[in-house]
Amino acid sequence: MAEWCADHLRNCEGWKSAGLELSTTSDENAKWLDACIRQLVSWSDCTSLGGFDASAEKLASSDPEAIMARTFLIGITGIFGVANARNVEFIEKMNQLEIDAEKYGNAREKRHAKSAILWGRGKHHEAAIEWDKLLDDYPTDLIAVNFSHRAHFNNGNLIGKKNAIEKVIDKWNADLPCYSYLHGMYAFGLEECGIYGDAEKQADRALQLNRFDCWASHAKAHVLEMNGRHKEGKEFMYKTEDDWRQGWMLAAHNYWHTALFHIESAEYEPALEIFDREIVKRSSKVDGSSLLWRLELEGVNVGRDRWEKIENLSKFIGDHSSVSNDVQIGIATYMQEDLETEKKLRDSLVKYSELLTEDNAQISKTTGVPLYDGMLNFARRDYDTAADTMYPIRDKIVQIGGSNSQRDLFVQTLIQSCILSKDPKNWGLTPELLAERNALHHNSLVGLRLADKFRNLHPL
Repeated sequence: MAEWCADHLRNCEGWKSAGLELSTTSDENAKWLDACIRQLVSWSDCTSLGGFDASAEKLASSDPEAIMARTFLIGITGIFGVANARNVEFIEKMNQLEIDAEKYGNAREKRHAKSAILWGRGKHHEAAIEWDKLLDDYPTDLIAVNFSHRAHFNNGNLIGKKNAIEKVIDKWNADLPCYSYLHGMYAFGLEECGIYGDAEKQADRALQLNRFDCWASHAKAHVLEMNGRHKEGKEFMYKTEDDWRQGWMLAAHNYWHTALFHIESAEYEPALEIFDREIVKRSSKVDGSSLLWRLELEGVNVGRDRWEKIENLSKFIGDHSSVSNDVQIGIATYMQEDLETEKKLRDSLVKYSELLTEDNAQISKTTGVPLYDGMLNFARRDYDTAADTMYPIRDKIVQIGGSNSQRDLFVQTLIQSCILSKDPKNWGLTPELLAERNALHHNSLVGLRLADKFRNLHPL
């Protein structure tokens, strides 16, 4: 898979001729850096390179002092939430990189190191700004392109995600490594900003250039979902399944999108089959929890045994890499009836939210804790409290990052809370909330069912 990732890897001279000079003198290190970013951008493992994880190990060992290699590894460690500003070993690595980059790095590497360290220290918005500034001066810097795109996604900056790709895409030649993937990234940025026509064109362009671009397939799935083209969405995902599932890092999420098309059409068994067959084996805790919860909202009793297939959640209690992760882990532990782990998670989240040094901690304080409580209140069937807790923060939920489609989980839960509330003040909010959702999710069959449920329970 993704064997093209191993073709014509750039040595030191190759990076220099591209205007992206490295301070390392190791051609081997330079090639492994190229190998890693290509696999990261394509969400895939290149068999002949041994896959992404093996490539990252060789990147680290081929020149342990290389500034850009260390910066790349610290960047992905932070962005993917593998380690954080409270991890002692990670802190030491960042501190040492900061010293070494200033002494030995070139101008571009120093800026990259600054960005990665900012992110690792929890200054996510400052990091995104620095990566965007790098793109102003180095528009073909694929590492900056990818990190900027991921940063804006995690930060919930919809416009930033679009604009960062928009300003560089015309400065790339089609023969540059991973050029086609920019169209998929641009498609996703456009889609999240509601520019669906242009988004679909960009996704189609990316797939014309490379049918295995799973991020472009993902962007097109978003467009089809938001436009209410559910039948077409299912057909597209199944027709291209053998293409996009090769991007193993994203395969579980694309199966999740496939399941959403089934849920829209009230086809619950196929959605459950996708969970059982595809998502469980890929150990995707967030996609798994989100999918099961949506089915529960639809009135499907998925069974405690399915919830228990989302395993090893206790080890993530202190991570707090994102609010969305915390909330969905909390839901899963509660539905597993593991109330001790759920309580430990909430206590840890509250303690973390008191930190003033990390952006995500501040978001956790203003939005994360009340969102967590509201979702768990719903799970406990305390619909009045759930509505009272979540309604005031509904406009802030975008700050937790993710996509419009992912955050719809919280929107649907809030609407259900209001419908099921005994307080006329709460269920009276339902028409407004349905209208807000319909403005984003066109022709949503889930939305129609929610409206029917509201009318049945609260007739005029």
